[in-house]
Amino acid sequence: MRSVIVIPARWASTRFPGKPLAPIAGVSLIQRVYERAARSQRASAVYVATDDERILGHVAEFGGKVVRPEGDFQSGTDRIAASLPIIEAIEKAPFDLAINIQGDEPLIDVGTVDELIARFDNAVTGMATLACPLESDDEFHARDIVKVVVDDFGNAIYFSRAAIGSRETALRHIGVYAYRRSVLERFVALPPSPLERAESLEQLRAVQAGFKISVLRTAKPHLGVDRPEDVARVESELARLQA
Repeated sequence: MRSVIVIPARWASTRFPGKPLAPIAGVSLIQRVYERAARSQRASAVYVATDDERILGHVAEFGGKVVRPEGDFQSGTDRIAASLPIIEAIEKAPFDLAINIQGDEPLIDVGTVDELIARFDNAVTGMATLACPLESDDEFHARDIVKVVVDDFGNAIYFSRAAIGSRETALRHIGVYAYRRSVLERFVALPPSPLERAESLEQLRAVQAGFKISVLRTAKPHLGVDRPEDVARVESELARLQA
């Protein structure tokens, strides 16, 4: 089964414009994410999908693979779906799976991403994502931390920014997604759903449409870069890991 990791990277960001090119200990954020994703043992290829010539040029300069699909996209998932035919034309081969790794995750655990890909060895799985335990009551109630509750089979029941279920039953959602090609195509063909609009969470479009989302549990979240002040935290963690 052939899989491709696609990293959506756009220039505009309300909290951190130009974030993909922000230096993290001397190396751009997007390069760090790309090089980490390239360690995957199960992905056949890694690409950046961008909307900006500066990002495109930078990725090409450090030797990464990058595409710039035409159009205005509502989400990274839409950008990935539009990128797949371009990537397949470049690679001269089709892909069965697409994995969406956010472009602000320089410390992503690629071993966990490979475990996510392995979920698709089961022909039933069409879409999968990651989640980990909540570490505090503050996290449980924080609206900038997305929570997910799952059924007895490990499939998502609901995602929310609000506190849902209980501290013991809710998990912290980690925004890495894997899609079977046919499921991705069906997903992006759907209009935004009422639940998606209410929560500003695109995965609720899938839930409301009846898609099964397999949730792989991990030990902890990844340290990402949402705001300029997060750069120092990530640099500190990188220094600790290399010590």
